[in-house]
Amino acid sequence: MVLTAGCLWIGIGVAVSKCSARGWNYNIVQGLTSLGAALICAGILAGKSICTGSSGISGFGFLMCCLAGFANFYNYVLTAKAMQRGPNGLVWGIMQSGLMGTFLMGVIFFGEKTAPLRVVGLLLILCGVLVMGLAKDKKSSASGKSWVLFSLGALSLSMVTQCCNTLPSYFPEMGENGAASRTLGLYFGGVIGFSLTTLPGMIRKRDFGGRGEWGTAVVLVIMNTAASLFFFYKGLDLLAENGCAGLGYPLAIGVCVIGFSLYSLLILKEKFAPLSLAGLGAVCVGIITIAIR
Repeated sequence: MVLTAGCLWIGIGVAVSKCSARGWNYNIVQGLTSLGAALICAGILAGKSICTGSSGISGFGFLMCCLAGFANFYNYVLTAKAMQRGPNGLVWGIMQSGLMGTFLMGVIFFGEKTAPLRVVGLLLILCGVLVMGLAKDKKSSASGKSWVLFSLGALSLSMVTQCCNTLPSYFPEMGENGAASRTLGLYFGGVIGFSLTTLPGMIRKRDFGGRGEWGTAVVLVIMNTAASLFFFYKGLDLLAENGCAGLGYPLAIGVCVIGFSLYSLLILKEKFAPLSLAGLGAVCVGIITIAIR
């Protein structure tokens, strides 16, 4: 389930990349995506409430996922800025390395097993991020290394997002945390970020996005809602039942990073310096290694 979700998430990276390349406002895209997904989940929960008499929403789970969505909105604000200035494949690899957060959270706070091989995986990710940040690349030769700072900021917010999103799976006794309620919380947090950051300027300038932004948002609503409702959260709960919820994001993100790396190399035709390619390879191998139980 989480591997399937990771495949669907590749579409988010493609969307951010296309918006950066074509000058579209990705803040509008993710705002519309969050609003559309939140409305779908609200409708599902309303129907469930009418049929069963229960909303199926846990206050704790909803709050955690809402914080995750809020951080995730600004994560992609920084990711879009980084992709405008640097190589998209490296930016995506650094940002998605935030999966280290759930691994460390599971080990430190919830007693998940730490095999030596998984520690090696963690070190490979850290080394890969460091190498990608220090290596020279053609795209940023004129603009400097500002993309690295944006990428590291996105990495930090990615860790917050993933840790908050995973926490409800560790506490099933604190209320019902179904996929619909958690997805609603995630995208409601995104709507809050959008309302604070982008919506006032859109209203002031009367700029509500073009056909490209709206079309991209429709595609992402379908992909993201499907990934959350049918695959990721259910897979995360199953992993938690077996004492390894911390593997959820490494598995999904591993597929996502490798898939987008291939997209950058084969479709975008990005040319990576040997050192940058080695760093990206280290991140990919580290993600696979850290996911081995």
